[in-house]
Order: sequence, then structure tokens, then C-alpha cells
Amino acid sequence: SAIIDSISIQQILSDIDHSLSLYQPTSLISQFNKSSRGVKADVHLSNVVRKSLLVSTASQGCFDITIKPILMLWGFNAATPKSIPSLALLQKTSKVVGYHHLSFNRDSLVKDNPNTQIDCDGIAQGYTVDQLVLFIRNKGITDFMVEVGGEVFASGKNLAGRDWIIGIEGSDVYKGDDRFISNKISLSNMAVTTSGSMKKYQKLGNSYWSHIVDPRTAMPVDNGIVSVTVIAPDAITADAYDNAFMVMGINKAFALADSI
Repeated sequence: SAIIDSISIQQILSDIDHSLSLYQPTSLISQFNKSSRGVKADVHLSNVVRKSLLVSTASQGCFDITIKPILMLWGFNAATPKSIPSLALLQKTSKVVGYHHLSFNRDSLVKDNPNTQIDCDGIAQGYTVDQLVLFIRNKGITDFMVEVGGEVFASGKNLAGRDWIIGIEGSDVYKGDDRFISNKISLSNMAVTTSGSMKKYQKLGNSYWSHIVDPRTAMPVDNGIVSVTVIAPDAITADAYDNAFMVMGINKAFALADSI
């Protein structure tokens, strides 16, 4: 039987962090955000941004990694919560937001506005899952499950020789820290990810605001969708689209899902 080296796993996670972590001031993504023009991209940043641009195009901007400056205004992914941002400030900031500001010049990721910044947290965990799946399969292992931050890929069969059973966290019942499983799905050689605003929100003024922000309007979404679960051939695809579908609303999300 093949042995999975935990040091190798840690190295993969560390390499991805050095590329995509917003919490590391020296990471490649942090360097890009501080730069006026761009950076030479490594394989991880390149893979994730290229996939992001594809999903942005397919979703007509409902998924957009350049939303970082807007998220900062709302106090998400920021150190200090903010008051409700003014419409004027949102409109001004929106001018630097939009995936059309990004492009690749050979192996460099460049931006046409120095104030454009990216946040890949809505897709990086799915990408990480896929990288770990690749590593494990290269060891000759076919039956396994990988989970990173709630994003899952199930390969082959479980110990009972059946498809993997994955629980989907519900949105309607919470008892303390107990998670409520609202659904169970059977999975083999597929990824499943969930995006939702069940527990992630911000209180500003007298209202609670979803942490899912529509890149097109710069406003937190309020379309009746609390949670989206996506099954896809790989985790990066599922992870990106669960965010896009949260923003799009039910009808448009189903229409797009049927077309891809």
C-alpha cells in the first residue's frame, strides 16, 4: 500500500499559501495587490486566476476576484469592521473592480489600474483540494476523500466498497455548535462544495449583511438564497460556481448550471 507523506502534504499547502494567501504579506497575491502593474505568476496563481477569469466570463461578472476593495469597505476580509459604506464610496471603488482589469502577459499577471486588487479565497480552497487529489493519485491511490475547509473531493469507493456519502450542512437548525445535516449525497470521482451566508454575516447599523457581495452592484446579496451546493468534476470548478450561483439568483443559476 502506498504511504502518504504528511511532510509532502504540508509542502503542497505551504506552496499554495505562499502564492494565494492574503494573510501572508509576502505571498505572491499580496505582492500583486501592492504592485502598481503586476507580478510574475507562479503555477498556482496562474491556474487560479485563469480559472477565475473563465468563470467570471461565464457568469457575466457574478464571480469576480477583483472584488477585494469592495469587501474591505464592507468589513469582510478586513481587520476592522466598518460602518455601512456610502453609495458614493461604493461607486468610486467599483471603478477599480472588474475582471477586465486583469490580463496575462506571457507568465506575468498584470492589471491596468494600480488600485485593482484580487481576493481568491472563493476559489483557492477548491484548487487546493484538486492539488492534493493529484498528489494522492500520483501515488497510485484511487480510493480516498480529500476535504479542505468544507470543500470535498471523493475518489473511488469508501471502506465499505460503496460511493462516499457526503453530508450537506443545513441552514435552518443550529443547536449551539452542532451542525445540522440537511442532506446526504452519494459521490464518487466528483467534487462537492457549498457556499452560504448561514453563519457568515456582518452587523452594520440595525441590519445584518451577507458576506456574499455582488461584484456588479457592490452590495451584499439579498436574493433569498441562503446556501448553494455544487457538484462538479473538480473542486476548483465547484468552488467558483457556488459563489457565482449565490449572486445570480435561483433561475439564472439553474440556467447557467444546465449550460455548462
